[in-house]
Amino acid sequence: MDKDREIKRLKAEIEKLKKLVVEDELTGVLNRKGINEDLDALFNEAKALASKKYKRRFHIDNFSMIFIDADDFKKVNDNYGHDVGDEVLQGIAQFLKKKMRSIDVVGRLGGEEFVIAMLGANEGEAYEKAEDIRKGIKSDLKIKKHKDLIITLSIGVASVDKAKPKSVEELISYADKAMYEAKHNRGKDNVVKYSEIS
Repeated sequence: MDKDREIKRLKAEIEKLKKLVVEDELTGVLNRKGINEDLDALFNEAKALASKKYKRRFHIDNFSMIFIDADDFKKVNDNYGHDVGDEVLQGIAQFLKKKMRSIDVVGRLGGEEFVIAMLGANEGEAYEKAEDIRKGIKSDLKIKKHKDLIITLSIGVASVDKAKPKSVEELISYADKAMYEAKHNRGKDNVVKYSEIS
C-alpha cells in the first residue's frame, strides 16, 4: 500500500514538473518554451498544408500574432509594489484566457509581455480582437486595493498572409515591432498592424 501511494505521489510530482516547464507559474498561461513548442508545431503544419504536401478537409489558412505590452509597468511596481504588479499580470492573463477562443494560444514571454496566436485569423480579425482586448483591459481590469489604477496596453499585430514570415519567431518579431511602434511612436494605449509599418 505504501509503495502504491509513493508511486502515485511521484507521478503527481512528475506531472507538476512537466507543467512548470511549459507554464508560467505566476499567470498560468504558457511560458516562452511552451509558446515555442506549441506554435512551432502549428506553424510547420500550416506551412505544409499550404504547400499541398498534405490534404485535409480542414486546415489553418492563416495565422496571426498579437504582441501585448503593459504600459508603464515599472511605475506600477515602483509606486504600488511588486504584489500589485503580480496582480496586474495575473489579471491580464486571466482576461486574455477568457477573451480568446479555445483554439488560440495565450502565453507570457516574460515581464509584462504577452503573446496570442490566433489560428485561422487574418490581420483584420486579429486587429479587431486586439482592440477589444485593449479597451477591455482599460475599462474592466480592477485591482483589489487600488480601484483607481488604470492599466493600458500597447499592442502589435502581424499575420502570415501580410507579413510572410519564415518562422514563428519571425512572426512574433514582426508583431513586436508593431507593438514598439504603438508604444514608442504613437503614445501608448493603442494597436498597430505590422502591415502599416513594413
